[in-house]
Amino acid sequence: MISKNIKYTYLFILLQIYLIGFFFRENIAGGAENDFTNLTWPLILSFKDNFFLTLKNYAIFGEGSPPMFHILNAYLNPFTYSQIAFQGSITSLSLLNIFIFSNIIQERFKINKIDSYLYGSIFLILPFFRSSSYWGLTENIGWLFLLISIKLFLDLKKKNSISRIFFLTLFSSLALYTRPYLVFFPIFLILVSLINKNLDLFKKLSFFYILLALPGFYLLYLWGGSAFIGTGEQKINLFQEFHNPKFILKNLVIFSSIFLFYLIPIEIIFFLKEKKFPNPKSVIIFLFFLLTLLLLNHFDYFDYLKDQNLGGGVILKTIKLFFNNQITIFLMISAIGLTLIIKYLMISKSNNILFFSLLIYCFPKFIFQEYFEPLMIILFFSLFDFKHKNLFLFQNNKNIIIFISYFFTYFCGAFFYRYFL
Repeated sequence: MISKNIKYTYLFILLQIYLIGFFFRENIAGGAENDFTNLTWPLILSFKDNFFLTLKNYAIFGEGSPPMFHILNAYLNPFTYSQIAFQGSITSLSLLNIFIFSNIIQERFKINKIDSYLYGSIFLILPFFRSSSYWGLTENIGWLFLLISIKLFLDLKKKNSISRIFFLTLFSSLALYTRPYLVFFPIFLILVSLINKNLDLFKKLSFFYILLALPGFYLLYLWGGSAFIGTGEQKINLFQEFHNPKFILKNLVIFSSIFLFYLIPIEIIFFLKEKKFPNPKSVIIFLFFLLTLLLLNHFDYFDYLKDQNLGGGVILKTIKLFFNNQITIFLMISAIGLTLIIKYLMISKSNNILFFSLLIYCFPKFIFQEYFEPLMIILFFSLFDFKHKNLFLFQNNKNIIIFISYFFTYFCGAFFYRYFL
């Protein structure tokens, strides 16, 4: 049993590590500083100077995210008088993610407050969460809006009021106006209400989403019917060139490997509890996926993975670094990830709806790890269904140690990769 004093000491140390990263201008994500200097900061200053002109000419800045983050900070954030003050405000505001996430965990798993903060503090050592915090990027505010939305959705079971539904649609709309792929959550909400035949909820959600979509339709009208970056010959239609359903099949193996990466500590905890290897059905599913992927690889279907320098996730980059670009190894890991996804699909209807909604993350031409961090952890602790008997596993201190140790190792590895390799 870990004493409360040790737990508080750990939280204090993690907070110090988080703050030290800000003062040393840590940038494990690599591109965070350039994104801030070339995209985020110029847009905030431009919105402060001239709102309508900046909105109309948004494409020339080259920003792929909607303008909500930049507008909110330009007009509501009092710390935009300097770059470092603004970055400090986002670093501080990012901590709200941990408070809301910990509250969700505490209520769902019936654990005490300090233990919920131990799980929530994982955010403090996630490389992309840290880099987005320190450099004032859009991601962490998107996660904040998403977490507020999830909290409101889970509270609907206690009290289903019109005001609660409005704020649910409001914050989930703010989330997607900040990070467009967070549109998965409104899709999830609509599908859940439909499939569960909750027509009253469906009607209210639909009405508010249509209302809150009007600014988005106006932007598309203003920008000529689509989202663009660049000008002249350099002008690119994001929907056609970089975000399209045609990339789904190509990205599924990457998606499954990233999904597996974040759920490894969870699966270790489940395995230690049940002390048994995968059942024959899971083995058959794995062999089916593996043989299918190897067959496709034989016909050079996955050659694009060998040359993919942008994105791909931590597992693909690790294999390229240590295993001389052996795509076969990556496909084996992806087959395990696909098998794990099937395992969750078989648990409940809600999981099926959630995974269907998450297919939106396979639309981009290049999948980046940052799209899923800390998304997968958030979803596991809030929306994933799993066997009821496993709900109580997270009250065990040993399991907290497994969870924290895994992600601290990931942090150290990412730090080493960024600064020494």
